[in-house]
Amino acid sequence: MSSKTNSTQYLDTLRALATFGVIIIHVSTPTLKMNFGKNLFYWMSGNLFDSSVRFAVPIFLMLTGATMLGREYNTREFYKKRFIRVFIPFLFWMVVYWVFRWSVLRSWQQPKEFMAIIRWAFDLFVAEGISKHFWYFYMILVVYLFVPFVGKELRKIKKSTILQLIIVWVILNFFLRGVPMNLYGWSVDSVASKFLGWFLHAGYLVVGYYLVNMPIMTSKFRIMAMITFVLSIISSTLLTYIFSENAHKLDLSMYGYLTINTFIQSVAVFLMVKDYNIKNRVALQIQHAICNYSYGIYLAHVMVLGIFFNCGFYWKIAHPLISIPVVSVVTLITCYLIIFVLRKIPAGKYVAG
Repeated sequence: MSSKTNSTQYLDTLRALATFGVIIIHVSTPTLKMNFGKNLFYWMSGNLFDSSVRFAVPIFLMLTGATMLGREYNTREFYKKRFIRVFIPFLFWMVVYWVFRWSVLRSWQQPKEFMAIIRWAFDLFVAEGISKHFWYFYMILVVYLFVPFVGKELRKIKKSTILQLIIVWVILNFFLRGVPMNLYGWSVDSVASKFLGWFLHAGYLVVGYYLVNMPIMTSKFRIMAMITFVLSIISSTLLTYIFSENAHKLDLSMYGYLTINTFIQSVAVFLMVKDYNIKNRVALQIQHAICNYSYGIYLAHVMVLGIFFNCGFYWKIAHPLISIPVVSVVTLITCYLIIFVLRKIPAGKYVAG
């Protein structure tokens, strides 16, 4: 995850932006939910922030495609590395979140006997996968199973054919936009929709592989990408407002990671940053720190936000235009420190993420 060469430094930049973007999403979403129909200015502030970072999860997927699909692998070594680097930390954080979710229950809600705790833990897993942000890790662990084989096939075909596949994927996403996909729970009737959702999201890996192999970006092309990014924010913000007003309830359909608008925003961000090298030494150090701890930060941030919320430290501390970035930065720093400390504990580096 560290910056090795100038040619790949921008990938670290994208990872750092995506890591911080995910935190902003989870800080701004409560602002939307708690202010709808009450304070329009506060609500629109949350809407603006949320609309600005819809690229976060797609960029993570695109980075997986950009960094993995172009390589030849010894499959045994590949799966061994994924098991150590991804699966073991995920198992550790699953237990952490079970404990955390139990601890925040009111005393009369907390199961006390061993079998009651086991039943409660199982029900929480079925209902929302322990924590809703874990949906990404369940998906990526399955996606990793196919990465060596998909990459091998992609490297055999022309770039023009890959572009055609991406266009077909975008069209498929559009026509399947009304199909309900339960990415969180593990009930029996949700498994088929879950795998469909995973399959569609995995298309971003191919997008990342295609974009990373594009020619070096020119200043003119980068400016066009910036304009496209801004337009994607404006359209998402306005359409979310219009859809919600017309429905007389919160409509966040524009926020979906498979929408055309989010796809355009994600590609625009990738091309904005592609081949751009940061010169500032402090900025590079911050970027390196975030990238080196990005997995652990992603795993820990929802718990940290939950603790902050229970302590009254969330968007209400100030106007959302101020509180959302402040809470997001403090959350990022707190998660970094947690992972830093965990890695200093003997064997902690294997579970911290």
